[in-house]
Amino acid sequence: MQKITFIERVLHKIYVSTEKLRVNKNKRSLLKDDFTIISNNCWGGMTSEAYGLRKNSPTVGCYFYADDYLKFIKRLDYYTSIELKFIDVESAKHKEWIFEDGAENVPIGKLDDVEVIFLHYKDKVEAKSKWERRCKRINWNNLIFKFSKQNHATENDLRTFDKIELWGGKKIMFVNDPMSQLKCALFYPGYENESYVWNDTFWGHRYFKVTDFLNTGTIKPEKKSIIGMFFETL
Repeated sequence: MQKITFIERVLHKIYVSTEKLRVNKNKRSLLKDDFTIISNNCWGGMTSEAYGLRKNSPTVGCYFYADDYLKFIKRLDYYTSIELKFIDVESAKHKEWIFEDGAENVPIGKLDDVEVIFLHYKDKVEAKSKWERRCKRINWNNLIFKFSKQNHATENDLRTFDKIELWGGKKIMFVNDPMSQLKCALFYPGYENESYVWNDTFWGHRYFKVTDFLNTGTIKPEKKSIIGMFFETL
C-alpha cells in the first residue's frame, strides 16, 4: 500500500484547514454549480466542499463495493426512489470485506440488493435523513459519475463502467494502470504495484484539471505539486 509520509499528512491537514481561502476562487471557475456527483466513495463530497457547493448527492460520506456501485448507477432512478433500510453487519453480503475495512460499527444501508456503507455518519437516523434529503436534490440534467479501482473492483468492473451510458452524465474513473486504454480512465500515481487505488481522496484533486472535467467532461491529466495545490485553482 502506498505510504503517506508524515510531511504529507501535515501538509494535507494545513491544506484542508485553509480550503475556505480557495473556495470562492474555485467556485467562480465553474460554468454551472448545480451538478450532482454520484461517487463510489467520499470523493464527491470532498469535491463539493472544495467548491463551496451544497451537497446535491446522496452518496456523500459513504461508499459502495464495486459490484453494488455498478448496480446502483445503472438503475439510479430506482434505487434513489425506494426506502433506505438498515441491516446489521452479520446480515451483510459483504460482511467479510466490511470487517476487513474496519467498518463493522458504522450504519449499513440496504436498497433492495445494494448495500451502502455510511462511513462518516454517527447513526442510522442521521444517515437516513441526509440520504432522503439529498436524493431529492439530484439534478438529473447535470450528473457526474466517479468510479475507481477500489473496494474490490475488478478489471471487468472497470470495463463495464467505461462502456455504459449513464443518464447522459460525465464519467471519470481512477485507475492504477498507467497504460490503461479505457476512455474515462485517469491514471492515479502511487499504486502501480498495488491491487487497488487504496486512497483516491487524500490528494483527490492533484492529478487532473478538475474544473475542466466538471465543466465539460474532459479529462486532462495534470500533476500539481503539493505546494502548488495551496495556490492553484482546481
